[in-house]
Amino acid sequence: MFGFGKRGPASDADARKQAIERAKEACLKELRDMHEATPDAAERLHKRLKDRCGSDKSLPFDFKRALLEKARTYECNANMRETDRLLHEANRLAAEEHMTERAKKLGAARRHFSKACTLGADEDFRKAAQRAMETIMLTGGVHHKGPTKAKPADFAPKTPNRAKA
Repeated sequence: MFGFGKRGPASDADARKQAIERAKEACLKELRDMHEATPDAAERLHKRLKDRCGSDKSLPFDFKRALLEKARTYECNANMRETDRLLHEANRLAAEEHMTERAKKLGAARRHFSKACTLGADEDFRKAAQRAMETIMLTGGVHHKGPTKAKPADFAPKTPNRAKA
């Protein structure tokens, strides 16, 4: 009648539904960004999603719970990937006798390992990572250059080659 257009309870409900769908889509986009993120980025995105879900009361409870569970899984996977990468690098450094670099990589791997365990890493990963850490600790640092008490230098003269030509 006055040119304001049709605005009633039905259009308000539609507008609320659209706002909820936009909020859901924004959350799912952030979740997709977490899929292949580094552990630091995954932790930051997980915290942002937690804050968003805590402050946005319009999102359904089941959606929030499923979203945060998936975000936790993605953050755990990021820490597991980083642990695995660091353990492989530490193993390579141990084999090359670079003990200080090995210790740094192993320390970083342990930090990511504990974070992954806190986030719910499965038992197989835990056991495999612990075995790898023990193996890396026992690898390297054993080779001694020159004669040792256990393997003295060979002072005996070489035997001449008496093979028939």
